[in-house]
Parts: sequence; structure tokens; C-alpha cells
Amino acid sequence: MKLINKTSFILIQKAIKEHISLERKDLDDLLWNKLPDWMDDKQKKNKVGNLISELRINGIIINNGTPKTPHWSLKAREGLREE
Repeated sequence: MKLINKTSFILIQKAIKEHISLERKDLDDLLWNKLPDWMDDKQKKNKVGNLISELRINGIIINNGTPKTPHWSLKAREGLREE
């Protein structure tokens, strides 16, 4: 796993845990300046989308909103509880 992905995954998970759920714009704002300067806006938007997709596919986050206005939250893990 690339360092930028690992760092981004950690940032996304911490932010969602802190705020309960985040919209796509919130995730864009969180990661935008952390992505490499050589990426243009379209590439950054795609990168954030790919990171969200990977977390969703791996069952770490879920969309509690709609496809048009997603609200991302951490998926509850069986056997784990918040302290």
C-alpha cells in the first residue's frame, strides 16, 4: 500500500469517527491539500473517490445517504464496541 493511501485512509477514518458521518465535500476538504501538487483538480477528485471506494469495498465505511448526496460513516464491527 502506498504511503499516501495509508495516510489518507487513517485521516478519513479518524475524521468520520470524530464527526460520526461526513459528506463527500468534507472528505475532499480534508484530503485536498494532502495530495501531491502535481495532481490537477480532476486527478485529486478521482483520487478521493478511489480512496472512498476502496474503504467502502473493504467494508470499513458505508453510505448512509444517497448516491447523489452520500453521508459516509464507519461500518459497525461485530464484536467491537466503542469506548
